Amino acid sequence: MLFRSFAPSWASLLLLTVTIPSQSLAVESNAFDYDFKTCGQELVRAGVPASVAAESCSASLYPRDLTTCVLTIYRQTEISPGDALATCRQVRRPRELGNCVANISLNTTGGAPGAILDNCRRSLLPDRFGRCVVGLVKSLNLGVAGVMADCIDGSDRPEDFYPPGYYPLQQAPPQQPLIVPTPTTPLVPPSSDPIRLPAVPSTP
Repeated sequence: MLFRSFAPSWASLLLLTVTIPSQSLAVESNAFDYDFKTCGQELVRAGVPASVAAESCSASLYPRDLTTCVLTIYRQTEISPGDALATCRQVRRPRELGNCVANISLNTTGGAPGAILDNCRRSLLPDRFGRCVVGLVKSLNLGVAGVMADCIDGSDRPEDFYPPGYYPLQQAPPQQPLIVPTPTTPLVPPSSDPIRLPAVPSTP
């Protein structure tokens, strides 16, 4: 009787553990479906052909990041959505690429849109590159093209090895003269006693 009273509760627990993972997997699957759906819809709405949008979204590991990159560039710059999409597909950090292009385009003047897009694509750290260009252009009143060339070189320099501005030069150790000791002849101490040989016995 005791076993029968606990039998329904164990069955309920087993059913609960089976249904919870299946529901979480369904929610995760719907989220990924929404990412691809949104990617296709937003790209087409921006003017990208449906066939190109389908190819781009399907090839992207994170379609939401790809969509954000394209829309950020398209809405805040004069770059066409096709050019933005082609560049966003080439980088590992599409969100940072979009922020980089928008930051430079909105906060500087005189820069060619194509050059801004290409330099942000070439940078290993697009967010840092964008801040570098905007900060130096505003503080030094220099042209955008020259500052972008400086920042693209600076972004590839290894950091955290030495303090800023300190790069020690490697120097060869000073050469010491080679000192060869003078050979010396060992001295034999003189003997005051004469050398005595044993007597030879006489024969009969």
